[in-house]
Amino acid sequence: MRIISGNLKGKRLASFKGQHIRPTSDRVREAIFDILFVGWEGKEVLDLFAGTGGLGIEALSRGARRVVFVETHPQALLVLEKNIKALNLVGNCDVVRLRVEEGMRFIKRRVWKFDVAFLDPPYGKGLADSTLRLIAGSTILKENGVVVVEHHYKEALLNRYRRLHMSDQRRYGRTEVSFFYSTHNP
Repeated sequence: MRIISGNLKGKRLASFKGQHIRPTSDRVREAIFDILFVGWEGKEVLDLFAGTGGLGIEALSRGARRVVFVETHPQALLVLEKNIKALNLVGNCDVVRLRVEEGMRFIKRRVWKFDVAFLDPPYGKGLADSTLRLIAGSTILKENGVVVVEHHYKEALLNRYRRLHMSDQRRYGRTEVSFFYSTHNP
């Protein structure tokens, strides 16, 4: 895995192999960022089920101000922290070592709000749907924020979760990426 664009372009990210990890491929990551095409300067980003941090670190490379990574897998956390330190991103990151539900409660208590949330849960466990419901019922996403969900193409998602509306969906092999935008109306 490598950083695709921005001030860290070309830098390699550490990873590991195992059944508990499925890093976003360079091709899918590049497509996600091309589709988003947002001005990243100063953005606040949430990376749920962060794994080794590829999506959040890519956002930082493109100018995001801060990324909050939420992850619990011990080996993924070691690699995530290694990547953050190796790329001198410590001051721009918070690593929340909690399960996503607990992590979102922690974030809510801190009153953190995000412009972009990446959601890349393990496939086949219904976590994309349940986490979208949590996000839609929370106040952690800014108005006009976006949630990018990477999921198995057979995992059906709703077109709307309260104020989150699906605007686009793309398939890359077994992976599908869905884009949900936040509106003011619940």
